[in-house]
This record gives sequence, structure tokens and C-alpha cells, in this order.
Amino acid sequence: MRKVLAFLLPAMLFLTACSGASTPADFDREGKSAGAAETLESVEVTDAGPETVPEVEFDAPLTITDTAVRAVTEGDGEVIEAGQDLKFHLVFFNADDGSVLQDSYGAGQPQSLALTDQLKEADPELYEVLVGSKVGSHIAYTAPLEVPEGSEAPPNQLLVLQVISAQDPPKKLSSEEVAELEEAGQLPTVTLDDQGVPSIEFPDNDAPADLVVKVIEEGTGEEITEADTIAANYTGWSWQGEQFDSSFERGEPSEFPLSGVIPGWTQGLSGLTVGSKVLLVIPSVMAYGDQPAQGPAGPLAFYVEIIEKVPAE
Repeated sequence: MRKVLAFLLPAMLFLTACSGASTPADFDREGKSAGAAETLESVEVTDAGPETVPEVEFDAPLTITDTAVRAVTEGDGEVIEAGQDLKFHLVFFNADDGSVLQDSYGAGQPQSLALTDQLKEADPELYEVLVGSKVGSHIAYTAPLEVPEGSEAPPNQLLVLQVISAQDPPKKLSSEEVAELEEAGQLPTVTLDDQGVPSIEFPDNDAPADLVVKVIEEGTGEEITEADTIAANYTGWSWQGEQFDSSFERGEPSEFPLSGVIPGWTQGLSGLTVGSKVLLVIPSVMAYGDQPAQGPAGPLAFYVEIIEKVPAE
């Protein structure tokens, strides 16, 4: 299932693992569908709440000839808009016999999906149904499996995802908004020792929802852009105060292209000048996420010193 593997499976934490049922015929006239949606006509979902696997029934085996997406139940939340970040739970079914293969509910934490232009291009049917549906909706999805030549074909799959929340993506706060947070005591405090090595003290509040760029000392060098490669000294901490990386401990700055780092660094450092010393407070979605395959989870804080713009080779 080419598209789902690209966008949904990496977001899953795989496990081995009451209200009335929807009325497909009635909802089909008002809900959203795309692709070969008639494939999913028999799918019915009984919602059991946002933290419990729903009861799903369908006429197995499903005959899957093309991508099919259908909003099986309509949620009672806000309308989902393009560009938003979704949280969702997901259940995989064997479309041939109706058995449950895997689900994300048992992990106790919804997974993430961003309604970006990238998703729209790669999976237009899924994008079309999600945008304009409501939070709380159950969305059924299936597509033909692509099996490499000579490999044994796995069972066809039906996915049912439940949208738990939809939020606008975080933005970069203005200097005035950063000053307000600092005055309210809601930002970490960075202290430099005699050698210029940073330590940090975190407030008791949750991390800000948006990107914070607090300029501690403004540099006098040239301005850097997202297209530049820079050398920088830095230390990174999780919001719980655990240090996870530091170039200071390695004894030399690190070089990296701003186009190849987490979005919080790309957006937070571009526009600054060489020599600047800054505190970055980065929300999870602009860092490594809540359940990353690599890197620390959740919101992060970085102290960064921009040493130089590296000349292009």
C-alpha cells in the first residue's frame, strides 16, 4: 500500500496486539469520499471513544482495485482545514478475513499527520477526505498492495483512522511576544560559565506552543539564510531538563546546512547574524515529534552560538 506506507506507517507505534453504529447509506449522501469509495460501502464503525479501539464491521473479503477513502462516521468537532496538524488513532484490518492486524490505541497517545502540500501531492484521495471532515470522524482507507516480484503477497489491508484533534501549525513568535513570555517567567534561563559553556534552568510551566527565538547577544556578522551552511556551538535539552547533545563537550563547533536540520532550527536561525547567541524553544512538531524514530521526544530547548557562515564549495 504505497501511499499509506509513506505517510501513516512511520507515524504508528506498532503493537501486536458505546455509541450507535454509523449508517453508511445515509452518511454517504452527506459525508466525504474519494477514489473507488464504493469499495468501502459495507464498512460500519461503532465509536467507543477517542482512547478505545472502535468496533468495525465490513463484508470480507473486500475487492480492492484502486485507492478508496471514505468518511464512515462524522465527528462532532471543528472542521479540519488544510495546513493543520492532525492527531489520530489507527487500526489495521486484514481486508480478506476482517481480523485486526495492529492498532495504535493501546499506546495511549495519538499519532501525527500534517495536511501539507506534500501529502496532497502524494495521496490526494486521503487529503481530499480529511480536509473538510470534522474532528472525531472515522476515515476508512484502502489501496492495492504493491508486491515486489518474487515476494509472497501479504493480506490486503483496510485502515480506519479516527481524528482526535486538528490544530494550526506553530508559528515563530515575534520579539514582542517572546518578551512577554520572558516577563511572565515562562522561558528557560541560560547561564554561561567562565568558559562560555551554557547551563539552563527551566520554569515549572509547559513549553510554549510556538517557536521561541530569544536573542541573548546579537552578532555583528553577515545575515544567514535557510540556504546557508553554518558552523555553530550549541547545547540541547529536553523540556524536562535532560541534556542530550552538546558541541561544547566535543570541543569544536558543528557544521550543518540549515536546510537539513529540524524546522525549529531552520526557521529559528535564518535571518540572524553571524556571532549571535540565542535561546531556541522548539515545540515538538518542529523538532523530532512525540514518538521519534531518532532524537529526543517532545519540546526542546537549545542554546546556539553562530560561529560562521561556511563558504560554498
